[in-house]
Amino acid sequence: MSVETSKIWRSDTFKGVELLSARYNKFEFSKHWHDELAIGMIEEGAEGLYYRGQNLVIPKRHIVAINPGEVHTGFSGSKQGWQYRMFYFNLAELATQFSQRDLPINPIIDSPKIYDEALFDSLRQLHISLEEPAFLLSKESLFVLALDKLFTQYGSAKEQAYLGISKAASYRARDYIHDNFDANPSLTELEAVTNCSKFQLIKHFKTLFGITPHQYLILIKVQKAKGLLANGASCVEASLACGFYDQSHFTRNFKKAFGTSPSNYQIL
Repeated sequence: MSVETSKIWRSDTFKGVELLSARYNKFEFSKHWHDELAIGMIEEGAEGLYYRGQNLVIPKRHIVAINPGEVHTGFSGSKQGWQYRMFYFNLAELATQFSQRDLPINPIIDSPKIYDEALFDSLRQLHISLEEPAFLLSKESLFVLALDKLFTQYGSAKEQAYLGISKAASYRARDYIHDNFDANPSLTELEAVTNCSKFQLIKHFKTLFGITPHQYLILIKVQKAKGLLANGASCVEASLACGFYDQSHFTRNFKKAFGTSPSNYQIL
């Protein structure tokens, strides 16, 4: 890991979310703090962290959590340095995003070092979705699922039962996605259709169908595209008809579902 790179940008999907993707070898942060909640995923190597009077090492596949206002540094925790992705969440905007939650969140994380493979993957997938083309429903669902789990399991928020949600609401959401798959419906639209909060809808939908609304949307899209290809449509025609952003987005999701690219499926 000899080359040091970094990229920082603001999310155009969620207000108050700044993102960093970086690879450092010998770089060292001076003492500083963030007004935001900082959450990161160590992809390679290890990050050293001076935090609350202690030197910590956050290795690969671990999550680093730095609470607002906490003075800290960052430095290489291994010979090869570290590669990571970071979120910086504005507290006021977080409160707005989670205002529909029955129990409010307090954006303070109990530990600066978290080992949770499932949460790591969820946060990383969210970060990538905000960097690369992805459906709005995917971004919104990943945001809710990842952060709700973070605050529920490692912060002050408590798990909610959502006992009052009917199956009919989830079926309405499923039917709406099915009927409007090419228009890329958003989580806000599904909230209006079902009269449920996004937290209620995502959890109950997954309980009933075994997948989240955005996973269902992608499955509908690739199934429809497969049918078009089988009837002689070109890859470009199928991609456009099913509302994919571009060919690479279409190819990536098609291959995940069927194990082959759309172009290879055409010649079967």
